[in-house]
This record gives sequence, C-alpha cells and structure tokens, in this order.
Amino acid sequence: MRFKKLVLIIIMCIALVSCNKNSDLPKMTNMADDKSIEYVKDAILGSIKLENSENFFKLVEDYNISAGKENLIDGFTDDLFKDYDVGKIIENREKFKSKYPDTNCRINTFLLLKDEIEIDSDIEIDDSILFIDNEKIEELGIFSENEVLNFKKLFSRISTVDSKNPKDHFKIMSKHLSKIKFTENADMVSVVLHDNLDGDYLFIGHIGVLVKVDEGYLFIEKISFEEPYQAIIFKNKEDAYKYLKEKFKDYTVPETAPPFIMENDKYIEI
Repeated sequence: MRFKKLVLIIIMCIALVSCNKNSDLPKMTNMADDKSIEYVKDAILGSIKLENSENFFKLVEDYNISAGKENLIDGFTDDLFKDYDVGKIIENREKFKSKYPDTNCRINTFLLLKDEIEIDSDIEIDDSILFIDNEKIEELGIFSENEVLNFKKLFSRISTVDSKNPKDHFKIMSKHLSKIKFTENADMVSVVLHDNLDGDYLFIGHIGVLVKVDEGYLFIEKISFEEPYQAIIFKNKEDAYKYLKEKFKDYTVPETAPPFIMENDKYIEI
C-alpha cells in the first residue's frame, strides 16, 4: 500500500511540474538579446539546415541592431500583440547603415525552409503581388536563380472562385500547396487571403515556421517589411492557430472570404 501511495505521489508531482512548465505560456521574443537568440537557435537545430539558420539570424541581428533595442522586447513577454513604434523603427533603420534590406514573412520563411521542402517544376508562376518581395530578394542576393523561381512558385497568387466561404477556397489553395513536399521536422503555417480587385485570387498574406520544442511549439515570424521578428512559444498548435486567426481577423472586406489558416497544405478549422 505504501508503495502504491508513493507511486501516486510521484505521478502527481510529475504532472504538477509539467503543468507549471507551461502555465506561463504563451511567451514572445524579438530575439533581441543573447539568451532568447540562443533559445531559438537551439530550438530549430536539427529541423532547419544550419547554413540557412545562420543566414536567418544574420538578418535578425542586422534588423534588431538598426531598429534599436529600445523599440524591441528584451527577453520574453506575454504581450503577443505588442504595439511597436514602427515610425521610430523606420527612422532608425534609415539612419543606420544596415547590411541587409528589409525583408518580410515570406522571404524569411523561405530562407528557413528552402532546403527542407521540394517544389514541383510544373507550378505556374503569377508573381504580380510579389513585386516588393522580388525587389528585396534581388537586393538581398543570397538566393540562387532556381531558389528565386521556387520562391515565386510557392507564393504565386492562385485563381479562385467568387465566394465568401473560406471552405470554397481552401481546396483550391490546398491543390496548389499539395505540389510541395513538406518536411516532417517543421511546419509551414500560413494565413491565406482572398482578393477580388482584378478577379478572384488567393495568396499567402502571412506565414511562419512552427517547430516542436520541449514546452510545446515555437512559431517564428517576421511581421512585415518594417516590423520586427517574433518567436512565440505556445503550449500547443491550436494556440498558434488562434493567435494568427485573431491577428488577421480584420483583414477582409464584405465582398471577400475571411482569412483562413493552413498548416502546410492542410486547412485548419478554428
């Protein structure tokens, strides 16, 4: 009987430690200090090709130095929707002689995953929405000619139907993304937007990389060309999806479908 009680106590203690371990999540960092940078580096080690990881962190550190640490989070915070002083960041970036140009979520996600995914050669390219991406990629100068083509294939806008129901659109986007072979070590989580300015099209408006960590899952993103990098620790995938859903809930007009979430080529219903 004593042995059974001891086993029960041990199990309860383990469960309590596990709960406490995740009780303060989610947490976000701009990777603007050594400790948080090392955490994220260790988190993606083995999931992302080392050379691509190193190039990614060169962009992160270059951006953070020029943006000014006073405009970024030192360490981790539980404020996932921080209101950054973008005007001040832009002003600092313009004054500072940065080595690299401004980059966005698509460029950084592709940089991390470009050697982890395989893209079919027969994907048609429509890069009409990628004109700024293309300009920054040319300035960046770290992608090969074939990688630039793969970038355009991955993020091409896709012709879709005239519907306000996201379920009518996800099958079309899923068919496009099914031509890509994804890695099992990291997930590509995207926010798909519907646009009808010159016909009905879908495109990936925001994207990041999701990897498994001891605490749960780590989502890595660059908010926009001007806004900072973020790495967020979530307890589970569902919390990451909800974060993105909340972040982009207002990115729609009455005539279009609301934004929807995809993990690799799978539709996520929230």
